[in-house]
Amino acid sequence: MKNLAISRNDICLIAGSGLFVYEVANFLNNKNLLNQIILINENKLIKKNFKDKCKSFKIQDLEKITAFIKSKSLKKVIIIGYVKLPSFEKINLSIKSKLLISKDVFLNNINDQSKILKKYLYNNKLTLLSQKKLLKNMLVNYEDQYIHNKDRKIVNNLKIKKNFIKKLLSMNVSQSFILNGDRIITMEDIFGTNTMISKIGKIKHKFNNLIFVKSKKSNQIDEIDFPIIGMETLKLLIKYKFRVICLFNNNILISEKHKFLTKIRNNNISLMIL
Repeated sequence: MKNLAISRNDICLIAGSGLFVYEVANFLNNKNLLNQIILINENKLIKKNFKDKCKSFKIQDLEKITAFIKSKSLKKVIIIGYVKLPSFEKINLSIKSKLLISKDVFLNNINDQSKILKKYLYNNKLTLLSQKKLLKNMLVNYEDQYIHNKDRKIVNNLKIKKNFIKKLLSMNVSQSFILNGDRIITMEDIFGTNTMISKIGKIKHKFNNLIFVKSKKSNQIDEIDFPIIGMETLKLLIKYKFRVICLFNNNILISEKHKFLTKIRNNNISLMIL
């Protein structure tokens, strides 16, 4: 498979924050693929359980990070967890690297930091692995769908509106939004998915057919921006009595997938896969 490491112990995991980082570290380690973890955000589980493979850096020191990876004779990198690049002027780079990255800045790509980072690693002869390809067993798929009988009418209506939902997501405004029946009542903003859900949940008495929709935006890249849904989000959706979760086939990673799907089946909420 293109862009996928197959040799043993040849992957460097650049780790941000979040429980999913620890899940992926365990997955790679159990597959004998994990060589090194570079920790750029605080993560106690990683520090505790991967002490022999973990090295901490500040994301501002991007050149030190790439130099360290090369010193380990590694070429394949996967980035997992929340990673926010600082503004261009706060990154510690040589003049050569600044000139390289500044090409993207002046091409008005400064807000698309993921693509800038991907290009920077590529120019340092490092391969940024696709989360979608490497973690394919964690992807949502049609077999994961589970519809409670009470939600059949809502699900059938969503099927009819599939093209409308895809068109909305293609506008790259947001990767998740909430419907009440046919009406869009809110979209995810800079404060994230769970804040959006909680905001609507506090006024849930006004709604009776809440639907949560999430998918990869067309401008998100598989190597860094791939969307994830996990237990924390699911618990909020159940708490606030959402009727349906609508995800797109092979377009979302599910953290703790078995636990997530079991909770879907044991609670009063449906999972629809478009």
